[in-house]
Formats: sequence, structure tokens, C-alpha cells
Amino acid sequence: MGSGPLARSVLVRLGIAGIVGLSLAGQPAVAFAQAATGKEAGSAGKRWEEEFSLWQKVSAGSDVAQYEGYLKQYPNGTFASMARLRIAELQAAAKAKPATGASDEAEADAKAKAEQAAAAEKAKAEEQAAGEKAKAEEEARKIAEAEKAKADAEAARVKAEEEARKVAEAEKANAEAEAARLKAEEDAQKAAEAEKAKAEAARLKAEADAKKAEEAAAARKLVEEKAAAEEKARAEAAAAEKARAEEAARLKAEAEEKEAAARKLAEAQAAEAERLKAEAAAAAEKARAEEAARLKAEAERQKAEEAAAAEKARAEEEAAARREVEARRVEAEKAAAAEKARIEEEAAAARKLAEEKAAEVERLKAEAAKAAADAEAKAAEAARLAEEAEKRAEEAAAAERAAQANDTAARENEAQDADTKNRGLAVERADDAAKREEETFQKAVLDGSEKAFRAYLDAYPDGRFVADARERLAALADTARQAAKPKQESETATAETERKAEQPVVDRREAYMDRSTRVQAQRWLSMLGFNTYGVDGVFGSRTRAAIAAWQGASGYRADGYLSRQQYRALRQAAQYAEARQNRQRRYQQDYDVLEGPVDGYYERYYRDDGYYNGGGGVVIIPGY
Repeated sequence: MGSGPLARSVLVRLGIAGIVGLSLAGQPAVAFAQAATGKEAGSAGKRWEEEFSLWQKVSAGSDVAQYEGYLKQYPNGTFASMARLRIAELQAAAKAKPATGASDEAEADAKAKAEQAAAAEKAKAEEQAAGEKAKAEEEARKIAEAEKAKADAEAARVKAEEEARKVAEAEKANAEAEAARLKAEEDAQKAAEAEKAKAEAARLKAEADAKKAEEAAAARKLVEEKAAAEEKARAEAAAAEKARAEEAARLKAEAEEKEAAARKLAEAQAAEAERLKAEAAAAAEKARAEEAARLKAEAERQKAEEAAAAEKARAEEEAAARREVEARRVEAEKAAAAEKARIEEEAAAARKLAEEKAAEVERLKAEAAKAAADAEAKAAEAARLAEEAEKRAEEAAAAERAAQANDTAARENEAQDADTKNRGLAVERADDAAKREEETFQKAVLDGSEKAFRAYLDAYPDGRFVADARERLAALADTARQAAKPKQESETATAETERKAEQPVVDRREAYMDRSTRVQAQRWLSMLGFNTYGVDGVFGSRTRAAIAAWQGASGYRADGYLSRQQYRALRQAAQYAEARQNRQRRYQQDYDVLEGPVDGYYERYYRDDGYYNGGGGVVIIPGY
């Protein structure tokens, strides 16, 4: 193109249009790239590399045929508009054939500025690619956190089942001990009854023997004293013997009856012990079943709560994404309006430049007419120069109109190409990040030192190999402790025990939180209206009460402990509240506008003046 300023204005318009197209492609392109398959992303990246390589070869020269070959192969390519502009420049330069070296210098200057604009556009694209890479890494980190939270929930469920099993075993052992105690008491009672019966029989026998001895002595005495009364004594002895036999039979019968009663009592006690044992076993089984059902119901409820929380977080993320897309659309419209105004200003400048060139042509004509009086040859040369100048001005105007006509199509093509390019780049960046993480972990494994594994954990705190790295660190620590001296182990254990006694007990659900994280959580709770009565990073009874109140209001189980998922939900709620407060302050300061009806903002205008008599979401602008 013959005109340096005009070429610069067209190149600037093209660069800004490309930037606007890239900004419009932003977030939706990344989301679509994440949802696309790896095959599509790979093919798109390959096509982009081939196109970029071809454009580098073509743009290095000034051959119109090469630019036309690029357009034939990529009619809607990323650099199609630049190729068409370059073709127009080369064709205009070929037709103009400037007579002086000044026009050559202007063309060289225009080419240099075009290359600078292309370099600026390339830098802008690289910067945006870096931003997309950061977004992809953030998405990968969020996925890793979700998987870790799921693993923590599974570990908690397994631990709860193990505790339930231990409780059931303890109850069973208690029931068995009670049955053994009852059996021992029954055996002791049975032995006591037997000993009692044996002692009673011995006593009766001793009494019979003593009585028999007394009677024998009395009989001997009667025989000696009264021989005559021998028959009477024998009769009395026979009667006494009969009485003794009857008494012995009665005592034996009583002993047998007592022994039968003792056996019956022992059998009844044994039956009662069996019944109690069966009842204890049934109660233990029922308790185990009820505990299992309770644990299952608790797990299902917790799972439902987590699903509801995940659904709520997803809905909030979608709403935030919609708001962000809307904000981007508004910004894009503003940028487009600004671009349109700038293009109109440049068109006015171009028209002014054309007018100045026309004035210059007229001046040249006057000088040529004046020179014609001196020589006919000089007059003819001046007329020829005037005709060439007019032709060049017409060609410049035609090139400008063609560039403006292609501007809209170039924007659409660049947006589509940028979308395709970003999809491939996002997937490639995610793959590169995963490869770099795996290489870092493999190097740490080969090194085998504690420093290497800690370096990996510092670089990837939520990486895929975090659990393995921590296990290896624990193994290295155990090895170091075993290699130390017993005295050093004792001193270290004592110091560790004292240190743990001094530190507050941290619930495993809040193990991810440090002091700064706790301070931030207290600030967010206070911002949302759940007062913690201080922001010191210590979760006391008042902070726990505030956490439980927020959990109940947000649909979570109000246990007073913040899980990692609930901490993110609290952060989103606080950010939304802060943004709404800032928007309200901005409205009141700039326009004195109140949103209504939201959170009681309209109450000072809710009177009998007709603004809110019928309710509804009316925006009040006092003074209008």
C-alpha cells in the first residue's frame, strides 16, 4: 500500500478487532475445550500448528501468490484478514511504482509497523493462552480436592463401621460374662445346699448314736439292777429300736425331699440362666441390627446432604458463570462501541488525509501549470504526475473500503479460529501439567530423600500422588527414629508428648485449616451476620455456635465443624454478600438508587406515597 498512515490505521484496526474477538471467545471456549474429547483437541492443535507454520513461511516474503495460496487453503484462517490486507498492499505497491525514494521508505515504514502490530497481536494471544492455562490448572485442582473429600468420607464410613463392630463385640462379651456369673452363682448355691444336707444327715446320725449309747447304758444298768425285769427291758429295747428305725426313716425321707427340692431349684436356676443368656443374645443381636440400621440411615442422610450441597454448589457456580458471561458480554459490547467510535475517528482522519492529498494534488497542478510557461516538457511531466497522484488516491480509498468491508468477517473468523485454538491449547496444557507433576514425583522417588518429597508436596499440595508422598515421608521418619539411640527416642517422645499436650486438639474435619484460614472463616461468618465475638483464629464455643447457625441456615448438618466443602461454600456466600454491599454503596453514592425489594433496602420509601403500596420489584430513583 502506498500510504504509510493509512496502512498503520488499517493494521491497528485489525489488531484491536483480533483482541476483541479473543476476549469474546474467553470463558465459553475454555468450558467447551474441557468438555471436548482428547481426539478433537489433538486434531485442532495439529491444524493450528500447520496453519501457523504456513503463515510464518508466507509472511516472511512479499510474494502475492504465496498469500493467495494460504487463503485458498485456509479461507477462514486465523491470519486470513492479514493475508488479504497484505495482498492489497502488494498489489497497490505494484500498480503505483513510485518515482522517488521517499515512497519506498514509506512502504518500508508501513511494513515495519505492520510487523510490529503482528508481533503485538502474537504477544496478546500468548498472554491470553497463559491465562487459559491457569484456569485449566485451577479446574484440575478443584477436581483433585473433590476426590480427596470423597476419600475422606469413605474413610469415615469405614471407621464408623469398625466402631459399631467393636461395640457389638463388647456387648456380646458382657452378655457372656453375665451368663457365666449366673452359672457360677447357681453352682455355688447347689454346692451350699448339698453341704447343708450332708451336715444335717451327720447331725442326725450323731444324735442317733448318742441316744443308742445312752439306751445301752440304761439297759445294762437295768440288767444289773433288776434281773427280774429283763423281759420288760427287752420289750422296751425293742420298742426303742423300732422308734429309732422310724425316726431314721423319717429323717432319711426328709433328706431325700430336701435333695429333690435342691435339684429342682438348681434346674430352675439353670433354665433361668439359659433364658437370660438367650435374652441377652437377642438383645445384643437387636442392638447390632438397630446400630447397623442407624449407621446405614446416617450414611444415607449424609450422602443425601452431600449430594444436595454439591447440587447447590453447582447451581451457584452456574449462576456465577452466567453472571460472568453476562458481564463479559456487556464489556464486549462496550469494547465494540469504543472500537466503532475509534474506527469512525480513523475514517474521519483518513478522509481528512485524502482531502489534504487532494489539496496537495491541486498545489502540484498549479506548480505544473506555472512550470508549463517555462517549458513544454516540464508541463507534460507535471500533468502525468497529477494523474498518477489522483489514481493513487482513488486506489487508497478503494483499499480502505475493502478493509472496512472485510473487518466484520475477519472478526467472526478470528473468533471461530481462536475458539478452536483455545480448545486444543487448554487440553494440551492440562496434559502438560499432569506430565510435569508425574515427572516431579518420579524424580522425588528416585532421589528418595525427605527434601525431595517435601518439595513435591510444596509444588503440588493437592496433586495425584500426595497420599503416596506422605506415606513415603512417614516411612522415612520411622526409619530415622529407629536408627536413633534409645535415650534420644525417649527424650523425643517426651518432648512430643509435652508439645501435643500444649497444642489444642484439632478435629480431623478441620485438619486442613491453619490460623489464617480460621481467622478468614471468622471474618466471613461475621460479615454474613453470624457473630463470632472476635477474630483471633481460635474456634471457641461462640465461634462453634456461629458455625452451627450458618450450617443450619445453609442446609448442612449443624455440628459446628467446617469441612473443606463447607469452607468453600462459606467463602462464596461471603463474596456474594460483599459484592452486593459494594454494588449497593456504589448505587447510593453515584445515583442514589435503591434495589427493591431486597433485604429491606426499600423500607424508608415504603410509605403511603405510592411507591410500594402494591409490592413488587420496582427500582426507586428518588428525585425523578
